[in-house]
Amino acid sequence: MKYHALVVDENPDILENVKDHLESMGHMCDLASSQAEARELLAENRYAYVLLDLAIPVKSGRPSHATNGENLLWTIRRTKGSENIPIIIMVSEERGSLRFASKVIRNEGTNNFVLKPFSEHGRALGKAVRDALRHARRSQQATKPTHAPEPPQQFEGGELAFYPSRVELCGVKVCGSQGKSMIRRILDVLRVTDAIGRRRSFCGDELASLVGTVGGSQRVAGAIRNFRNLVKRATLKETNMTIDPEVDILVNDRLHGYRFSDKIIVVDGQRLPVPARSNGKIEYLPNWILAELKKSGRIRRQQIAERTGHSNSTIRRSLAKLQEEGRIVFEGSPRNGYWRLV
Repeated sequence: MKYHALVVDENPDILENVKDHLESMGHMCDLASSQAEARELLAENRYAYVLLDLAIPVKSGRPSHATNGENLLWTIRRTKGSENIPIIIMVSEERGSLRFASKVIRNEGTNNFVLKPFSEHGRALGKAVRDALRHARRSQQATKPTHAPEPPQQFEGGELAFYPSRVELCGVKVCGSQGKSMIRRILDVLRVTDAIGRRRSFCGDELASLVGTVGGSQRVAGAIRNFRNLVKRATLKETNMTIDPEVDILVNDRLHGYRFSDKIIVVDGQRLPVPARSNGKIEYLPNWILAELKKSGRIRRQQIAERTGHSNSTIRRSLAKLQEEGRIVFEGSPRNGYWRLV
């Protein structure tokens, strides 16, 4: 980045000296010897920083007063777009100049100043410029507004995978080991289908009897209510999906009882299909990914790795190929997003 500076000083020798130092740093600069010249340049250009001697005249040929530079400084601070521009005050070593400059610096709330005359090699001047620009960058980063979070995606369906140690919804753990909790026993009962593969429904009392609780239907209802709320929180946090806990996961059919929502695809996590392999390698991973997306609607890279045993690099290449072909698209944040068919 090439910085553009404004240098304001009544002394033409000082102006040329500063110009040489700044150009040696790779910066551009405009020179002004009065308040009026500086105002004209400020109205026409945007500057990265300003080097300002307070003792300047209002116009060329008029007497110099430190208050003229002070007034110019406050004008810059009130100009839209220049409120936070670094202003480096060039201070003479004379006692009166130092005292007045110290007051201005204190009121402005900055330590951006450099003493004149400058050192022979311009190190003090260069350091003052670099320090002022570094401080300005840090201030901008500290006040930079954070990006608004992505709006959550509505849950449209997904796999509820049963493992001996856990139950996962779309790759998010929502329940623990078999037999460890009442809700796990309830889920294991509801996952069983009838002879023709239909999901079964059970009323609260039936579930209480099947899972062996003495609390009856009220105990079952409480366990299901807590489970629904847990699923809602976990999926929102991990995948940025919003779930209606009474409609999307476990439905309470007043006629027949509790059952899984039609949005849920119940699968056995231990028996998930494994793609064909040749010499230990998947023959064509992209086809497998497309087949899985047609069944479940969405998939995460971690799920592909768990089900295929393939490396992350191979999975990334396959996903990139399908994305380039316009067949899949990624939705959500990099951490919690998922892939779906276009």
